[in-house]
Amino acid sequence: MMKSFRGGVHPLPGLHQGKPLTDSKPVKPYVSEMVCIPLNMHIAAAPSKPIVKKGDRVLMGQVIAEAVGPRGIPVHASVSGTVKEVGNVQQLGARTSPCITIENDFQDEWVELHGLGNVENCDASAIIPAIQAAGICGMGGAGFPTHAKLTLPEGAKVDTIILNGAECETYLNADHRLMLENPVRVVDGLRAAMRATGVENGYIAIEDNKRDAIAAVTKAATGRKGVHVVTLKAKYPQGAEKQIIKAVTGREVPSGGLPMNAGCIVMNVGTAAAVAQAVIDGRPLVERITTVTGRVREPSNLLLRVGTIFLDAIGACGGYTVEEPGKIIAGGTMTGICAPNETISVTKTTGGIVVLNKQEATSMEESPCIRCSRCVEVCPMHLNPYKLKNLCDMNDLETARKNNIMDCILCSSCSYICPSRRWIMSSIKNAREIIAAQQKKGV
Repeated sequence: MMKSFRGGVHPLPGLHQGKPLTDSKPVKPYVSEMVCIPLNMHIAAAPSKPIVKKGDRVLMGQVIAEAVGPRGIPVHASVSGTVKEVGNVQQLGARTSPCITIENDFQDEWVELHGLGNVENCDASAIIPAIQAAGICGMGGAGFPTHAKLTLPEGAKVDTIILNGAECETYLNADHRLMLENPVRVVDGLRAAMRATGVENGYIAIEDNKRDAIAAVTKAATGRKGVHVVTLKAKYPQGAEKQIIKAVTGREVPSGGLPMNAGCIVMNVGTAAAVAQAVIDGRPLVERITTVTGRVREPSNLLLRVGTIFLDAIGACGGYTVEEPGKIIAGGTMTGICAPNETISVTKTTGGIVVLNKQEATSMEESPCIRCSRCVEVCPMHLNPYKLKNLCDMNDLETARKNNIMDCILCSSCSYICPSRRWIMSSIKNAREIIAAQQKKGV
């Protein structure tokens, strides 16, 4: 029986959902003449610290920025070549980000790599340090450092690792193609994480609209100790951490809690493949699969170097099909972030670049709430979105906090289903950011 959770939505099928544009397109590599590598691609107290300067020649895989703090990870050169700039550049955030720009010499000259070998018989205690040294963070969007996720606090009891292969976001097929084309690496990464944490149960959860991926991963998992493939019902946001835990195990993460509070660790399948490369070959995370789609001439799944400029990736797909795009989205259309321009960089978390025309990008005006309660029905966190929006609009953040606004996962299901086109998720997101800032200051 297919597993699922309460709530959620079914984005319209076909071209509006976008997946048919690239779901059958094999991954093809693309390498640009220049990369601009951000140093804050992961969740940490501070960006990584640059250790190269303008004019230096660097090798592919060389550390160019050191980790800062316990959640820090190093940043590596994704091409060999010459450092052109070290400084702040506009990226997705409101503020500029520290970046290192490298001119590619197209030699792909690597630093010397030192892997641990087979994930089944290498030293288990060396796996997490190898993951940290490789600069791996969650590739599903959040960017949480993987070594920190696998380093369990004293007293924590985790018995299950779940690989998220749902890829429920609209338009995106990066994880789908990875599971089809390199399923053994996905399973290797899961086994490495299981051995590093002493966990005996590993699940690879895939939505039922990816039957070919289910077959490929099931074959790769055959005979691998403790590894199981689980079929999920195709529904958004099936890939959210709390929802996938509920679907796979039947457990619920408590309000304000983390997956480990339900005895689970959740990782993206792309992250698992990167873990396998780091453990087996000693290879750092310097490239990822990204779906480039929408209003481009040749929608594709590209293997891109970290730091590739969006415009270059779009150019590799034949350029725009419109004279001027309405929006360029980093990620899918449900939770993706609108790019401020076309010169921002592909990071370790960029699963997609979606180009919309002006009509598709136009936001509809809000209408009054008709009290239909559809937002309540679809909320996967069992919240009252319409009530939270009203509280946010009245700036009553304290009451919003008491009504569990911080449990919202910002999936946008409420906004998607609303017949009045209320900007529910936007209001909640803005309020959450204010509340988080107040909590950080101790207000």
